[in-house]
Amino acid sequence: MHMVATADPHAEVTEATTLEQALSLIDAEDGFDLVLLDLGLPGASGLSAALAVRAQAATTPVIIVSAWEEAQVIRQAIRMGVSGYLPKSSTKATMIDGIKKVLSGETYFPVFGDDGDTGEAPAAVDSLTPRQLTVLQLLGDGKSNKQIAYELSISQETVKIHISAILRKLGVASRSKAILVAHRLIEAPGHARA
Repeated sequence: MHMVATADPHAEVTEATTLEQALSLIDAEDGFDLVLLDLGLPGASGLSAALAVRAQAATTPVIIVSAWEEAQVIRQAIRMGVSGYLPKSSTKATMIDGIKKVLSGETYFPVFGDDGDTGEAPAAVDSLTPRQLTVLQLLGDGKSNKQIAYELSISQETVKIHISAILRKLGVASRSKAILVAHRLIEAPGHARA
């Protein structure tokens, strides 16, 4: 990507054409300094793609690039622990500035006004471990403890331990409330296109 090379001339850029390929690259490679995640990438389903990337690369800064510019979506991305958000309508200079800031350890988000955000999803999501993020995502997909245990090759008892930790960190009292939080985090607005 030309903007990354402009932001850091020494950068080595690896591109993926689908979310599945991106997750495979993140899994196979070690030491990415930054992930630029286009929500329009085939296989990406709204902000759930950010949860998937964060679960796989919890310590790597993630910048979302998207056509969605609604403050509510940006706030949801912030709650997921991403380091930046670049609307596709941003100027090239703005995008380069955002990339530079995130590479230097800062965050970058567009300035937006108050549009009635309810603040429903707790900011504590960024305290979840990669495995807890994965379990939360699977809960949001409606999976049972048994199905989660099978998919992650862990015991049902371990799933219960993860769910207890998720409930504690999110400050909710039940599995159903954690599922509601997961849905609020991964659902994107109605018919918007990234």
